[in-house]
Amino acid sequence: MTQKTNTSTPNPSLQEQLLVASPLSHDVRTAVLIVSVVANLIVLTTWIAIQVTSQYDTQLATLLFNS
Repeated sequence: MTQKTNTSTPNPSLQEQLLVASPLSHDVRTAVLIVSVVANLIVLTTWIAIQVTSQYDTQLATLLFNS
């Protein structure tokens, strides 16, 4: 007894949907990555500024702990 393999192509409308959805999902992924990189750069720059100088210590403490 031999097994049949499914070699048929997907539904054409499904292919069209994948082609339409693919650029959008790629754009969303790219936008999220860009926002993440920018946020990480801000955090890194702030951390370096705090480590290098003590000039911003009181302002940062006031910002974080004074609601």
